Amino acid sequence: MGSLKLGFPQARRAFGAGGSAAAVSLQRGRSSAPSHGQSNAGVYIAGGLGLGLGLWLFPPSNEYARSSSAYWSLADWGAGVLRDGVGDAETAHGYALAGLHLGFGPVAAAPEDALKTRLFGLEFPSPVGVAAGFDKRGEAVAALGDLGFGFVEVGGVTPEHQDGNPRPRVFRLKDDEAVVNFVGLPSEGVNAVAARLDHARALGPKALVGANITKNASTPAGAAAVADHVAVAEALAGYVDFVVVNASCPNVKGGVVSVGAMPELLRATKAALGGVPLLLKCSPDLGASQVAAIAKLAVDLPLDGLVVANTTARRPATDADEPGRPRLFYGELRSKDVPDRGGLSGPPLRDNAVRLVRDFYAATGGAVPIVGVGGVASAADAYALVKAGASLVQLYTALVYHGPSLAPKLRDGLADLARRDGFETVQAAVGADHKWWKPERRAPWWAVWRR
Repeated sequence: MGSLKLGFPQARRAFGAGGSAAAVSLQRGRSSAPSHGQSNAGVYIAGGLGLGLGLWLFPPSNEYARSSSAYWSLADWGAGVLRDGVGDAETAHGYALAGLHLGFGPVAAAPEDALKTRLFGLEFPSPVGVAAGFDKRGEAVAALGDLGFGFVEVGGVTPEHQDGNPRPRVFRLKDDEAVVNFVGLPSEGVNAVAARLDHARALGPKALVGANITKNASTPAGAAAVADHVAVAEALAGYVDFVVVNASCPNVKGGVVSVGAMPELLRATKAALGGVPLLLKCSPDLGASQVAAIAKLAVDLPLDGLVVANTTARRPATDADEPGRPRLFYGELRSKDVPDRGGLSGPPLRDNAVRLVRDFYAATGGAVPIVGVGGVASAADAYALVKAGASLVQLYTALVYHGPSLAPKLRDGLADLARRDGFETVQAAVGADHKWWKPERRAPWWAVWRR
């Protein structure tokens, strides 16, 4: 399936977050925004005129028009206007979500059969999904399915409402195409999200829906934390296809659950779900012993899957190599004034994500499905995770810099790469890096024997 060809030079702009600031310094809880991230009246005017013209030419009720290459170009251009014209990253993201919720998003062609992926009793139309954090409240599930994603992970969702950390709390590192967030898991609370997902489910979204769940920040560790997870799991079980326990958030107190506390938490949550698949989201900052312990837990419990991995609180300028934990970065960030707090996401995590997926696949013997996430910005990035052992892949930060058209282009490109290497489906390529025989290495038996 061919990639979309976009007609506007702005077609590779950002989607859903950010002013144009390369970064904002955040020292001791205080922040300051560079002057070039301020709103631009001219950009607002141009954006308004362009949006008005686009809606007149391509009304949201016309799905055929919204699938045209011209509409995709308009959507990418509008995303660029949001990125460059709105000073606060989180505000711009809210505008993008509102547009999707109102039906202004473009519509991708149906995915080809080579992309279908069967895991834990579910059939994913595509192995490419949206990571948690993009749609925290579950308000754009249908629209994200229209973009071409095979699944959407909403949340994080907590039992009760919480505001998260003070704003500003999302900062874009433009030179690295990365993002630092210190949002602190803001949530409307599970009842509001469940009601919204109930409505979305009635519409029959094209994408499967998962929920990322966690405790309230004010809840202490131990039995109370377990009770929080159980409450959210019970409330959402009837409205989602799978649930992910977020045990690795770097932005809230108690957001990282110790390996020793995981068995009780996961067993109780699994029981509360009544058969709904349960996955665990891992930190990217794990050493070899922690990988081994979590892998054993995932096999023994058993878990239905692992999400590898979350954002990182580590920084290249301050983190030294440690025994059993490879250095996360293999060079310095290009952006200046990088916030010293918050979770870093985007391309700086790519190599580490591939390594960690490979380690978990080897440690579990491929017995536990893996969702790979971290630095995915192209079909090649996604394919590297698949070959390392990921059955599904997720992205978020790349949409900020490449626009909504990235979704179908990456999805279709992934199928093309699998075919190039002799795999009939993407699922057949999972874990290819671990196998002694690969389709692209076909050779006479004597050549194999001589190896």
